[in-house]
Amino acid sequence: MRIRAAVTREIGHLAIEEVDLAPPKGDEVLVRMCAAGVCHSDLHTMRGELRAVPPLVLGHEGAGIVEAVGSAVTTCKPGDRIVVNWLPACESCPTCLNGRHNLCERLARTTFQALLADGTSRLSTTDGMTLKHFLSAATMAEYAVISGASAVPVPDGVPMDVAAVIGCAVATGVGAVINTAQAQPGLPAAVIGCGGVGLSALLGCRLAGCRPIIAVDVMDSKLEFAKALGADDTLNSASSERPWKDLWAMTGGGPEYVFDSVGAAVTIDLAIKAVRPGGTATIMGLHAAKESVGVPAGVLVLQNKRLLGSFAGSVRPRLDLPRLLGLYLGGRLPINELITKHYPLADLPKAFEDMEAGHVARGVLSLAPDA
Repeated sequence: MRIRAAVTREIGHLAIEEVDLAPPKGDEVLVRMCAAGVCHSDLHTMRGELRAVPPLVLGHEGAGIVEAVGSAVTTCKPGDRIVVNWLPACESCPTCLNGRHNLCERLARTTFQALLADGTSRLSTTDGMTLKHFLSAATMAEYAVISGASAVPVPDGVPMDVAAVIGCAVATGVGAVINTAQAQPGLPAAVIGCGGVGLSALLGCRLAGCRPIIAVDVMDSKLEFAKALGADDTLNSASSERPWKDLWAMTGGGPEYVFDSVGAAVTIDLAIKAVRPGGTATIMGLHAAKESVGVPAGVLVLQNKRLLGSFAGSVRPRLDLPRLLGLYLGGRLPINELITKHYPLADLPKAFEDMEAGHVARGVLSLAPDA
């Protein structure tokens, strides 16, 4: 079938164009996309800054309606509302069997190469170029073919834009708080970086009962979003010579938990220095993924601090995504407040621009009406 999609044929190039989408195979699902979240990972991929490189169709946050299923699919049927799980774990490798589905051993040769679970693609340009599926998803399109393991049911009452952002931003941020750091109530926390993932971590800190919660960023506009989502206080680190000392003062000795959604050398250093003795610094951003980052060993060891990495919120997607959807329905996770603006597919360049400028907390592409 022929569909419209956000295509990156080469590094730095972005176009909304018609492409060909082949039917799903036996263990795959065809989805009519309703909504797709706009994430920094898509922009970094378009620029050639992550492992998956063009040519590909962008998008990994998404939700839609199942149109058709392959003969081996048992997890969903046509007409079902689903959120796209961009981490379709094999659930049979030693890592999966140990409960670490976000670290499935197959992902490195499939999902992170922008391929489907069998290592191939269903996408091509109208002039014959094979296109890859970014993070086994390619949700910035009218339709997508995904693995059956990528289709997670969405209960009635959850809007599609909310379901879409749960698949990455919310799972990563909330998961870092609940799964990785296992934050406890009544203890102070700080979140560095107030984009979609950082603001989701802020919601996770609220869910965990942390108090006070301090939001840290270099843009006042993003700090305003954090205030609206429940931050008790904010800190513009660009205006401070020693922001970790400010965090000590604001929390009476340092936060028990610091969550870094940026993952740059400077923010990792801030996270380690700011967390109180015996506390936990959790890094979930990937800006320094290709760098070696120095760690102050004396501060880490002598003050008994914990430094943790959190990839995709340490989630087990087929278990945790339904839990997050349930928390939204129960009124304990106000994900709808995270969504600032909706865009048509054609306005994806504007959505990227607004994201970088700090004009939105989370932008969402509206691709089709909700069912």
